[in-house]
Amino acid sequence: MITEIELAKTIEDAVNNYSFSPKKVAAQVPLMHRTIQQSVYKLCKAIIEVMGAEDYTTDLRNQASHDEAKGILAYLKEHGRHIPMI
Repeated sequence: MITEIELAKTIEDAVNNYSFSPKKVAAQVPLMHRTIQQSVYKLCKAIIEVMGAEDYTTDLRNQASHDEAKGILAYLKEHGRHIPMI
């Protein structure tokens, strides 16, 4: 089994490739087991929570994603809900 740190490194290596397509990865999610889809969403949400945090360090290279993550977090604060492990 891959650890969380190994997965983070694998993601880092994958997205650091000019030909990487987030849409191709996302297109695989509907093919996954429904419980796994919930877990993938929880991972994405956790990443957004980290990237949107007030103390998240930014510069011009990641400012746009930080700002958008903050906006998503504001929406989730008002409209979000608990995502169960079913």
